[in-house]
Order: sequence, then C-alpha cells, then structure tokens
Amino acid sequence: MDGVPPWLIAAFRKRIDVLGQRMRMHPRHSTAWKEVSELFEQLKETFSEEQHRQFVEWEDRFSFQESIEKEEMYVRGFLDGFHMYASLDELIRQIPVDERFGNANPPQ
Repeated sequence: MDGVPPWLIAAFRKRIDVLGQRMRMHPRHSTAWKEVSELFEQLKETFSEEQHRQFVEWEDRFSFQESIEKEEMYVRGFLDGFHMYASLDELIRQIPVDERFGNANPPQ
C-alpha cells in the first residue's frame, strides 16, 4: 500500500493473524468452521482428481485475494480512524479551553 511504512504493514499482518486464530477458536465461529469443513469433505467426494485440483487451486487464489483485500481494508480503516482523531484534535484545539466542554469540567 502506497505511503504506509513496511513496519506498520507487518504489525497489522501480525494483528490480523492473531485475531483470525482467536476467531476460529471461538465457539461462535468454530461450529461454523466445522460445518464448512464437513460440507467441503462431502463436496470433495464428488470431484474427480482433476476437478479437485482445479477447485483447490481456485480456492487458494480466491482466499489469497480476499485476504489481501481484507488486510487493506483493515489498514485503511485504521488510517481513516487516525486521520479522524487528528482532525478532531485539531478542531478541539481551536476552541478556547474554558469553552471546550460547555459548563462541565473537562474529562480527566
């Protein structure tokens, strides 16, 4: 991704991997993954060797492309959030301190 330092991409990839592992082990998701696996095994039994090879190749490419796009959305979402925070911080700094939070005391 243009303009994003490699160390930040590496950190996001690590975070995405950790989250993915946790989600797969979570009971809410593990049941669904078990069902997907069972359905795939049933489907695989109906394929010839050539069909199975083609399907696995398609699935690998599809999964890889999907993971690249999800990673980019994650990084862009983070950067969007960071830009929003920075913009709001800049706007807040333009308001005099005694007017920032109305009559209430500023949060601690």
